[in-house]
Amino acid sequence: MKLRAFNLIIEAITAVLLLLWIYTGLNKLIHYDKFSFETGRSPFLQHIAPLVAMILPAGELVIAALLIFRRTRVMGLYASLFLMTLFTGYVYVMLHYAYDLPCSCGGIIELLTWEQHLVVNCMLTLLTAIAILLQSRMTVLNRQTISLS
Repeated sequence: MKLRAFNLIIEAITAVLLLLWIYTGLNKLIHYDKFSFETGRSPFLQHIAPLVAMILPAGELVIAALLIFRRTRVMGLYASLFLMTLFTGYVYVMLHYAYDLPCSCGGIIELLTWEQHLVVNCMLTLLTAIAILLQSRMTVLNRQTISLS
């Protein structure tokens, strides 16, 4: 029963992350000119903006692909945690140290204030960490079940 509950939670979090990465990755590609321009306006990304504008959408879509398959899901969860931590840190730094707050986000996320964006990022980062912990716990429980059989 515990394994089933853990698996359901992991699947739900993975679905949320899949939607996030596919949505944001495609949005950045579809609106590449706007994303690239806004990234170049960031005081902390100006010098690497062209690189970020190319790599970030591709990375988001690669992470989505990793999350789809069970064999690569753990890698996708760790990559999600890494990227969400970077995004969360970036939003925090922008909020506290930037004189201008250009938004290179698109779609629904663009409608959020920077403070709301920080809260959403923190929640997604926490959910991703929970999924990793549950996946780890599920692996241990599976090994115990197999060794008892």
